[in-house]
Amino acid sequence: MKSGRLIGVLVALLLVAASCSSDSSDEETDGASATETAESEVAETDEAEDEAETDAAFPRTITHSLGTTELTEEPQVVVPLFGEILGEQLLALGIEPAGALPYMSPLPADGETYGLEALYDVEPIGAGFEPNLELIAALEPDLIISDDQFFAGVYDQLSEIAPTVALDIFTDDWQANFRTVAEFVGREEQAEEVIADYEARVEEISPDVAAFFGDEPVAVVQGVLDNEQSATGGAGARIYGADTNPGRFLADLGITVWEPADPGGSEIAPSTFEVSAEVIPTIDAGAILYLIEPERFSDPESVEADALWQSTAAAENEQFHFLDFGTQVRLGGPLHKFIALDAVAALVAGEETGGVTPAPVAEEEAASGGGNSVVDVGADAGATQIGQFLSFSPAAAEAVAGDGPITLFLVSDAGLGASQTDNPDFAAALRADFELLDQVLQYHVVDGALAAEEIIAAGQIDTLLGEPITVTVEGDAVVLNGGQATVTMADLTADNGISHVIDNILVPPSRAAEFGGG
Repeated sequence: MKSGRLIGVLVALLLVAASCSSDSSDEETDGASATETAESEVAETDEAEDEAETDAAFPRTITHSLGTTELTEEPQVVVPLFGEILGEQLLALGIEPAGALPYMSPLPADGETYGLEALYDVEPIGAGFEPNLELIAALEPDLIISDDQFFAGVYDQLSEIAPTVALDIFTDDWQANFRTVAEFVGREEQAEEVIADYEARVEEISPDVAAFFGDEPVAVVQGVLDNEQSATGGAGARIYGADTNPGRFLADLGITVWEPADPGGSEIAPSTFEVSAEVIPTIDAGAILYLIEPERFSDPESVEADALWQSTAAAENEQFHFLDFGTQVRLGGPLHKFIALDAVAALVAGEETGGVTPAPVAEEEAASGGGNSVVDVGADAGATQIGQFLSFSPAAAEAVAGDGPITLFLVSDAGLGASQTDNPDFAAALRADFELLDQVLQYHVVDGALAAEEIIAAGQIDTLLGEPITVTVEGDAVVLNGGQATVTMADLTADNGISHVIDNILVPPSRAAEFGGG
C-alpha cells in the first residue's frame, strides 16, 4: 500500500465540497470537450468503428500485477470492484460499469459533472470495501477489474467468475493508471483523447494560475482529524509533496510544490508528510492551498479559527486559499481531474462556488454481511477500519459474514495507528505479504461467542488460524499474548457473536520470532 500505516489508504473516497458556478460562459465552454468524451462514448459511439477496433485489438493477453489474463474478445459487461477511480475511468472510456462497489463522491450541483452522476445508478455489488461474490457472479461479467491490494486475497475466486485483471488503483500517476485500464478494455485511443482534452484545459488555465500564485512554492495541505485518514492519530497536518497525486496535478499547472526541508521522520508515504500540530506554523511556503474534504479532514471553518494555521507565513500574507473538491485532487482519474481543474479556475478567478449533490448511501442489503454483525458493533465502538480488510482473508471473511457464533478481536483505529509506531517492521510486512495478512486476520477470529469472563477463565483460546491466544489479567486489564494487546472494550454483542476491541494487532505465535510483540 502507499500509506505509511496499514489503513492509511482507506480511502478517502468521500467528500463534502462545493463546485464552480455554471454561470460562467467560460466554464461551460471549458467543460464541453471532456463531457463529450465521457458521455458521447457511452451513448453515441459509432458501432461500425467500434467493431473494426475490436477486431484489431482482440484476442489479447493482459499481463498485470497479479498474473496473466487471456481476453478472447472485447469485454461488454465489465465489473470494476470500485465505483470510485475504476468506475470513473471506465466511464471516461465510454463504458458504463455493469456493477461496482458504490460510487460515493458528491458532485457539483451547479457546475459540470462530466457524466459522473451515471455512477450513482450502477448496480451495487457490495457495500463499503466488501464485495459480494454472489452479486458479481449474477451480473455474468466478461471482465472484472480489481485492485491488487485490497482484494488480492479473493483474486482466485474472482477469476473463477470471469477473466480478472488487477492494478494498483492508488498510484500517484493517474494518467498511467488510466492508460492501463484502457489497455484492459481495448480503448487506448479513447484514453489518449481524454488525456489530450485534459492537457488542453491545463494549458488554457495555466496563465491565470501562474498570475495568481506567482513564483513562490505552494504548500498543499489538509488538517488531520483522528480518523482513518490519520497515520499518527490526528491533531496535525497532512502535507502533499511533488511526487503525490496533488503534487503532480499542481505541477501540471506550473505550480512549484513545497515540501518540508527536514521531514524529521514524518514521511508516511513517498512525498507525503504528516506532521504534529506544533509544526504547522513553520510551513514557510509562499502560499498554502488547503484541499477541502470536511468528512475526512478539518473543515475550513475550524482551520480559519485555528491560531496555528493562521500564524503561518501564507496566512499572514493573505495567501491561504481553500480549494474545493479535495478528493478529486487527491484521488480519482480523468473526470475527477476535470472537476478539480474547474475548481482551480474558479479559485483564481475569484468566483463563488455552488453546492454539491449529496452522495447516495450504499444499499444496506448489498453488504456482504448484513444485520448487526460483529464488525458492526466493533465499528460503533471505534474499530471502524480493520473489518474492511477481511476480503484479504477468504476464511476470515466467510466466518465473519456467517451466522456464527464467533468471537472477533477488532483492533481500534487508534490501535492501528499505534501499531505502525510500535512495530514498523510488522506493519510494513503486512502491506507487502498477503499470506501474512491472511494469517493475522484469521488469528483474530475465534469459533464460538466467548464473553470476557469466559476468555479469562480459559486462559488460552484457539483461533481460526489454529494457533492460540493466551489471556492473562494484570490489575484491571485483560492482556493478550503477554502484552501484545490489551482489551479496551469487551462483550460487544452482535447477531452472530461477540466482539472485543483491542489496542494493537496480535502476532500469531508462528510469526512472533520474526516480528516480536506486534
